[in-house]
Amino acid sequence: MMEDVYEPLERYDTEFQAKFDRLSQELFDRLVAASGVDATSNAKTIAELRQLESRLGAAQGRRRLWQCLLAAAILAIIFSALVCVFAYQDLQNLPEGVSSTNGILLFLGGLAGAILSIVLLYKVVYANYRRIAATIETLQTHISQKTAEAWEQMAPLNQLYDWDMSAKLIAQTVPRIQLDPYFTVQRLQELQQHFGWDGSSDDCSSVLFAQSGSINDNPFVFGHLRKMQWGEKTYTGSKQISWTERVRDSKGNYYSVRRYETLVARVTKPIPLYHEEKFLLYGNEAAPRLTFSRQPSKLSGSDGGIIDSLRKKHTLKKLQDFSRNLEDESQYTLMGNHDFEVLFHATDRNDEIEFRLLFTPLAQTQMLKILQDRKIGFGDDFSFVKQRKLNFIYPQHLNNVDLDTDPKKFAHYDLVQARAFFLRTQAEYFKAVYFSLAPLLSIPLYQQTRTRASIYADQSARQASFWEHEAQANYHGEQHFQHPQCITHSILKTRCLSQDDGLSAIAVTASGYKGITRTDYQNILGGDGHIHRVDVQWTEFLPVQQTKSMLLTEQPGVSLQEYRQQSPATAEKWPQRFQRKKIDWARGIYRRSILSCLD
Repeated sequence: MMEDVYEPLERYDTEFQAKFDRLSQELFDRLVAASGVDATSNAKTIAELRQLESRLGAAQGRRRLWQCLLAAAILAIIFSALVCVFAYQDLQNLPEGVSSTNGILLFLGGLAGAILSIVLLYKVVYANYRRIAATIETLQTHISQKTAEAWEQMAPLNQLYDWDMSAKLIAQTVPRIQLDPYFTVQRLQELQQHFGWDGSSDDCSSVLFAQSGSINDNPFVFGHLRKMQWGEKTYTGSKQISWTERVRDSKGNYYSVRRYETLVARVTKPIPLYHEEKFLLYGNEAAPRLTFSRQPSKLSGSDGGIIDSLRKKHTLKKLQDFSRNLEDESQYTLMGNHDFEVLFHATDRNDEIEFRLLFTPLAQTQMLKILQDRKIGFGDDFSFVKQRKLNFIYPQHLNNVDLDTDPKKFAHYDLVQARAFFLRTQAEYFKAVYFSLAPLLSIPLYQQTRTRASIYADQSARQASFWEHEAQANYHGEQHFQHPQCITHSILKTRCLSQDDGLSAIAVTASGYKGITRTDYQNILGGDGHIHRVDVQWTEFLPVQQTKSMLLTEQPGVSLQEYRQQSPATAEKWPQRFQRKKIDWARGIYRRSILSCLD
């Protein structure tokens, strides 16, 4: 029987972190063994490559030295030539009766210097420069060859990385946490029908990545969205003016002075701004009427000094006054655990009974440990919003982690560095996911409550949701869909056109903006007493759209390696209208058990 995780911080520190690291090492060792990569041969190749790179660095340093000497020799030639020219001119202009010995010696010295510099330049400096340049070119060729050899040695291992490696490692480490191969329609409908989530993303946002899963059959989704919102930009224009003034000096005399001034005009216009947002959505039927929100507190993780103590007392005093206030409509009643109230600070809760049912003394204790932690996890870096059966977590640390477990990023030509990067990346991913879920794990009632829908869930529905469709389109790249005149990011939205025998035709609409240069005029009073018209150029952003097709099919249970080893017989499954389009599946993308191709 799977064990619940009621002490998320301690369990991570004493058990899960070490267990995950061990499982990651074992997985990497299995991949290396399965690939047949010869660690000794790769280490020898890398050692030779590093030696070549070291020799290249030394050669490039010597080349810079000879470049300096080359420049010095050229300057010496120029200087000597100038000496000859000036000496010759002095000899030509020398008065009669004046000795020309010094001029002749100066001319001969300049001539000798020029000849010597030319000889040194050609015989020594340039010859050595060409030799070291040839050596560098040879070393670069050898480095390219040796790098290609290392990549070839590592190719079998690079082919074995898969999208679900991190999910499997997390499930083995913490069996309560299960990650789905992809975000299915079934999971989406579960969140919609049983937890009240509308599941839609508006026209101003697009899904870059989605990772669904469950904790004791209660669903969650990690979302990574690109969003557009309107902002403002100030444009400036300027105009130079000048005029003449008559000024009287201290003696009473008048004289003319030319004055100059730069007139500046500014206009503010709307501009589309794009940002990315990462969050965690979790559905649970416990405390179904409760709503509250909280933000990260600056008091969490404080060092306990006098100033922090005074700030906490001040915050507590405000909470006590708020709790005693019977004139407002708030039902807020201060709990006995003042530290929890001060740090968690969910003062907008609407149901005291359900709040206490959710945050038992054990839950309060574990939540406090998470908030006050400064060494193990990320501390109080998350916003927490509960809307009845839905819980939204916005951890700040997710902004520094790539949620997309793309296996391509693990490919490397150095086995030692590949191992280090693999273990480090997996550990960072697990820590980020785990401590995003930690606030939920700290609430025992959430793990004790199992969704009734999941008990009778039909596991046969494996159709990908539109969240995965958008993520798949964005993985292909917005440049494949955006309008030719678009100068901004494009928000990709999808719509399923048809489905036939597990194959879906998806319409991908890219919405962006083209820019048209406009000119505004402003009248500004100048220092000359006249009104001047100043032009300000600005960009008007007008919407543009383009729709293209994407074809995809779900292949649950088929690994990336299995897909590469076989040619999917998809052509026979396509309707006749798609067969006529001669879709080349070799150009498709197999991502998270979903095969997609651009039409």
